[in-house]
Amino acid sequence: MVICVFTDEQVREVCLGSGLLETMPRNCVLILHTTGSPDTATAIAAATTRHHVADAPVSGGPHNIADGAITVFLGGTPEATDRARLVLAAYADPVLPVGALGNGQRVKLVNNALFAAQIGLVTEAVRLAGQLGLAESEVLAALPHASSSSRAVLGVAAKGSVAAFSESVGDFLRKDVAVARELAEQLGGDLGLLGPAIHAAVGSS
Repeated sequence: MVICVFTDEQVREVCLGSGLLETMPRNCVLILHTTGSPDTATAIAAATTRHHVADAPVSGGPHNIADGAITVFLGGTPEATDRARLVLAAYADPVLPVGALGNGQRVKLVNNALFAAQIGLVTEAVRLAGQLGLAESEVLAALPHASSSSRAVLGVAAKGSVAAFSESVGDFLRKDVAVARELAEQLGGDLGLLGPAIHAAVGSS
C-alpha cells in the first residue's frame, strides 16, 4: 500500500483515523511517500503488529516519475525495505537505503532545507546581478552553464525567474522547512546558516 498525500496530518488521518490498518490484508507493507515528521512513521508502525511500515519520501518531479527515475530515501526494517523495493522499482531509481524507520524523513528534510537555502542564494545572486546592471533573464541564461550551476539554478532558469520558481515549490518547501526547524529545536539545535538563506527563498515557515 502506497500513501502519497500532502501533509503529516493527512497521513495520520488516512493511516490512523480511517480504519485502514485494520482492513488491509495481513502482512502488507505500508510505504509512506509524504515528506513530514519521522514521528509519524514511527507512530503508524507502533499502531500495528499486522503490517510493515517503510518511510520513503521522494525527490524529483513529474518528469522523473514518468522516466522511472525519481529518487527515494528509504527507511525501515530490512524486511520492510526489501519488500518495498519490489514496488518502488516500478518508478524509482535510485532507491537509497538510509537506515531505520524515520531516517528517510530525516534525510529528506535535510535535503529540502538545503535546497530551499540554495534557492535563497539564487535569489540573492539575482539581486546582486540587478545591482550590477544585469537583467534577471541575462544572468539566468548564463549561470546554468557555469561553476555556480545547481539543481536550484537549473530549476529557476527553467521557470524564467526566481519568483516563478519559488511560487511553484514554495508551499512544499515551507511545509518541510517548518518540520525540519521544529525537529532541530526539539533537539536543542537550529538551522544555522541555512536559516537566513531559506528566509530569502520562502520567507517565514
